[in-house]
This record gives sequence, structure tokens and C-alpha cells, in this order.
Amino acid sequence: MKTVLFFAFLTAFTCCTPPASKAPVSLDGRTFKIESFTGGKSEGTERMIFKDGKVENDVCTQWGFGNAPYTCDADGNFNYTLSSAAEGRMDWEGRVSGKSVEGKMVWVKAGQADIHYAFKGAEE
Repeated sequence: MKTVLFFAFLTAFTCCTPPASKAPVSLDGRTFKIESFTGGKSEGTERMIFKDGKVENDVCTQWGFGNAPYTCDADGNFNYTLSSAAEGRMDWEGRVSGKSVEGKMVWVKAGQADIHYAFKGAEE
């Protein structure tokens, strides 16, 4: 009887306990060369550089977008937003898997329709 109660308790505890949250992961020290696409057409390549809890995209800095903090979960899913006073913002989200990266980005700027991009690349 004690064995049955023990297993009943164990089953109830296991089924009713929420899964542990996944700790954030750092991508610091990693650089990815990515190619961006919109409408199926290549828009060029750039580097996504993760350092000190922030990320910058080398081509975006030429347009006034600074670096920004990023978040990344244990599954490699990351996101960040780059901002520019003159050019608006770029909302990035993607996934790192091994040495590969892919995702999407939306460029939002007053006075123009949002532009949606896909990107993919590999670690350098």
C-alpha cells in the first residue's frame, strides 16, 4: 500500500510541476556572416557581432544603427532591436544552431512600409 501511495504521489508531483525555465545563453565572442533576403532576392551580406552582452551589425552601423543588448535562450533563440534616430529600428529574431544562424528581421521606419527580411549564415 505504501508503494502504491508513493508512486501515486510521484506521478502527481511530476505531472503538476512546471518545467524548469531555461537559463539565458551568451553568444558573446561569436561573429556570424549572414546574407539577407527580401522577396526572395539577396540584399547582400553583413556581419552580426556579439560582444559584451550586445550585438552590432557592421553594415547597419553605416546607417546610424548602434549596438543593442540581446537575449538568447538555451535553445539558441535570440532577439534584439537596433535603433537609429534617422532610419528607425530593426527588429531581429533568429536561432543559432551549432555554427549556423538563421532568422528574420523587420525594418520599421516612419513614412515607409515595413520591410521584411530573412537571413541565414554561418559563424566565421
